Amino acid sequence: MSTPESPPGHETKPVAHRRLSFRKSRKNPNQTAEKSRRQTNVVQAAWHHFGEPGPVIAFLNTRHAGLEGQPLQLAIESDEGLERVETLLRQMTLKA
Repeated sequence: MSTPESPPGHETKPVAHRRLSFRKSRKNPNQTAEKSRRQTNVVQAAWHHFGEPGPVIAFLNTRHAGLEGQPLQLAIESDEGLERVETLLRQMTLKA
């Protein structure tokens, strides 16, 4: 028996495999532990007040006139901002 030959012009070439690298680009540095703690606290407070994901997300990401900013951003930036948002949620609960 003879070994099969490739037709002329169809030489086999080794296949070079490229590894695709997916990296998440970061424009902002990693969040500090304090900012993470405040973010967790404000999300929990909003969840406790609203009890459903839609209203929680809307509240946290929509500018609030009484706070003069977005509740999530204010809460993440400082303990004072977190306290202002938590106070607003408590007031909203009392009025409900």
